[in-house]
Amino acid sequence: MMTTESNLRRCAARLTGAFWLALILFALAGLLVVRDLPAWMIAGVIAAGVALGALIFLPRWLVKRRDPAYASGRSFAAFALAGVLAATGLASLPIYYLAFWVQTGPTAVPLATLSNGQKTVVFQGMQHVASEDFYKSVVFDLEKALADGYTLFYEGVEPVPGRPELTEWFNQTLRGTDQDLSADYQKMANGCGLQFQLNYMQSLKADMAIHPARHVTADVNYLEMKTEYDRLLREDPAFAAAMSARQAQAKKAGGGDEFAPLVEAMAGTTPGQKKLIGIICRGVLGMAISGALGAENNPTNRIIVDFRNRSLARFVAESPADQIYITYGAAHFPGFFAELQKLDPKFAIRSVKGVRPMTLPDEVNLAPAAVSGPAASAAP
Repeated sequence: MMTTESNLRRCAARLTGAFWLALILFALAGLLVVRDLPAWMIAGVIAAGVALGALIFLPRWLVKRRDPAYASGRSFAAFALAGVLAATGLASLPIYYLAFWVQTGPTAVPLATLSNGQKTVVFQGMQHVASEDFYKSVVFDLEKALADGYTLFYEGVEPVPGRPELTEWFNQTLRGTDQDLSADYQKMANGCGLQFQLNYMQSLKADMAIHPARHVTADVNYLEMKTEYDRLLREDPAFAAAMSARQAQAKKAGGGDEFAPLVEAMAGTTPGQKKLIGIICRGVLGMAISGALGAENNPTNRIIVDFRNRSLARFVAESPADQIYITYGAAHFPGFFAELQKLDPKFAIRSVKGVRPMTLPDEVNLAPAAVSGPAASAAP
């Protein structure tokens, strides 16, 4: 009997020791994140841990309070310590999850090769803010494509000379802000610890000057977008109603700088805090791009995405070039490919792979929506 009780005590002691060891290791992992939080957040984590420990301590105290050998103060301290250790580890989990997502989650940035038997079209899905390695890899591929005889097609809605009001209309009506688009992307890049796309295309300017015909801005201008917008307002009551609701919401929000909160969050932060903000920003951005946050129901996509997809498909179909290399926003690929097949059903995808835009370029899991649109990812 004594031996059995002794064995049980030893077993319980070992389990208790293992529990505390695991809890300490969990807390140490969390401390790598929590130590860089602002002081008020650290205090909040400690307070939450003590509260958690108190909640777990209460039932034990109710059972043991009449036991003269029970030291309630020491017991509460142990539970409070365990609660703080657990809270420290738990507080770090969202950061670790977002960092893990960026490294391993599916990406909606495709690199696809299309062909109809006569023309070869390479579509490199782009992201306006991404890692330096991603952009360097893209520029390397573009330079190689030029050497192989490809014509490069670029994204870029063009202003109309002498009509600055059209650019203002685009910003106010379709974007919902009067802030400069490139400046906004630069702010996002700075906040997320990433780079802005246009900063890495300068190396191609020399070839643009020598061979301008091989560098095509395959996009619409603001007047064409305004014309399509006015047509939809006249002919599509659902679109008109959705835009009216969106504009009312934007007016209520004030239409200010949507990146101002990010800039304010970065102000006065330590290097460690900037790193945490960057991880959160990259994680949320990666999840949004992959469709993990759900499809965006924005009526302006009828103009910004769908209308421009049709235009890009026409550029490809009407181009005399038999080798075309496109760099365009990744979200355009499903719609562009569908529009291209309407113009020439012979076009088919010969190869496609995923490229991770916020880490080292690599072949990764490609979200179905990146190729076939949102419906594919929802299919069983």
